[in-house]
Amino acid sequence: MVRGLITKPTRIGSDKTYLSKAEEFLEGAKALKEKEEWNSSAVLSVHAIISGCDAICARFLQLRHSGADHQQAVELLKNLPFERSEIESKLKQARRVISLKTAAEYEDTLIKPRNALQMLRDAERFLEWVKSELK
Repeated sequence: MVRGLITKPTRIGSDKTYLSKAEEFLEGAKALKEKEEWNSSAVLSVHAIISGCDAICARFLQLRHSGADHQQAVELLKNLPFERSEIESKLKQARRVISLKTAAEYEDTLIKPRNALQMLRDAERFLEWVKSELK
């Protein structure tokens, strides 16, 4: 357990399942971008980030976040055994995406195309990093 975060232990090999989900969410986000369905694309970008966090944390920490606050899934990344500067860059990308989750899913506003596109770019970069670390 990591102090202050709600986590669950993961089984060996679960990183592959979480990565597969992350990639599927990302592909869905890209397809919805092409249809200019910005809210749905944004939501799938969020889920790509969350599953990406689960994948890398499952591999290196044998844990994943299991609480309701998805920002804490991102905070779990701070416990990874990587250079602080590398983690800080990834934290920024993930936080930007997760910060728009509530707006995309629950609020009575629509996600602007530029925000959905930034979320997708951040999710793509984040997952590229996750994949490179999981090799």
